Amino acid sequence: MKFFMKELESRSKSPSPPSKAVPSTTHPPTVEQLRAMATSELVKMLLSPEMSRPMNSVLREQIIRVLQEREGNAFVQGLLRTAAGKK
Repeated sequence: MKFFMKELESRSKSPSPPSKAVPSTTHPPTVEQLRAMATSELVKMLLSPEMSRPMNSVLREQIIRVLQEREGNAFVQGLLRTAAGKK
């Protein structure tokens, strides 16, 4: 996990478009809103305990897809292995 957090920190130091805040409502964020979020925010959301609930499976898949597009499969697989190891 430390490796991925260090990698996120180093990537966040490079200039990136400002993230738009997701409005706090009871509705899950749209794919467009997820794409506007910073990678570190997506990782935090993906690794949160709430994402393991069946009702969040669609949102979890969307977050994974956005992270795969942005960071690649190896990055996402490492995150998921780390999350599985914590259980």
